[in-house]
Amino acid sequence: MKAIRWFAIPLLVPAAVATLVLGAKPDRIRAAHPTHSKNDVACETCHGAATSQSGADNLLPTMETCASCHDIENTENCKQCHTSPEAPAASPRVTAVTQKFPHEKHVAVGMECAKCHGETGKTEPQLPAKSLCRTCHETASAQSDCAVCHAESEPRRPVTHTNQWLAFHATDAQVNEARCADCHTQKDCQDCHSGDNVRPRVHRLNFAFDHAVDARGKETNCASCHESAQFCQSCHQAERVMPRDHSRSDWVLRKTGGKHAEEGRFDLETCVSCHDAGNQAPICADCHGR
Repeated sequence: MKAIRWFAIPLLVPAAVATLVLGAKPDRIRAAHPTHSKNDVACETCHGAATSQSGADNLLPTMETCASCHDIENTENCKQCHTSPEAPAASPRVTAVTQKFPHEKHVAVGMECAKCHGETGKTEPQLPAKSLCRTCHETASAQSDCAVCHAESEPRRPVTHTNQWLAFHATDAQVNEARCADCHTQKDCQDCHSGDNVRPRVHRLNFAFDHAVDARGKETNCASCHESAQFCQSCHQAERVMPRDHSRSDWVLRKTGGKHAEEGRFDLETCVSCHDAGNQAPICADCHGR
């Protein structure tokens, strides 16, 4: 225990000394955006976004900008924004920026600042979410359209995507699938999960044998990954797997059509669920003529 005390004291001393010597908390700027908005102060008055062509541009207002409306020599005015006006400091800048992001182009097409940063009359401005970008910019596989605003040198991988991400990403995908769609398309999921060794947890080892039960009871779940009926058809045709009634001796008869003709008249939708050739002639035409 004594060793712990000796090591702990040197760590606590610098913080204690700093508090006694400095005596004041670091300055923090609380920009009164709602107040400025209520007084009809336009965003462009303080932030020069209309001419900014890079996300790395410093768009924070200078003291000279504040002086155009406020008496900056009066410390009482400084208290409106500075927590410690006796030792004012510059507002910290956001360093995680998209280097190629052009405010100028967005302003030129008539976009309001509130579209991306929120209603400043109600709250402090926010950084736009990726989903907001997607309302105008098309989702592309491999994120090729991200290069419009992001430089090649910029890290694009979210901080949540750690080394253990592959093991736990399914949980997040189930909770907020829309967030995944900001960067990934359905094809990205299928490219990874199509192999035998990387399959969804619900696909147990004997899934190929009894998956028909799930397909009947949870068709919507299957469609979340297997969007096209062609997926089922290609596998069933290759493995020569057919419904049980298709092996009946009277399934196809030359004169009467057989049992398949009765089923076709009674429930044609079920037939089409497998025998569907898209824009081509239906499979019936192969036997019955065009």
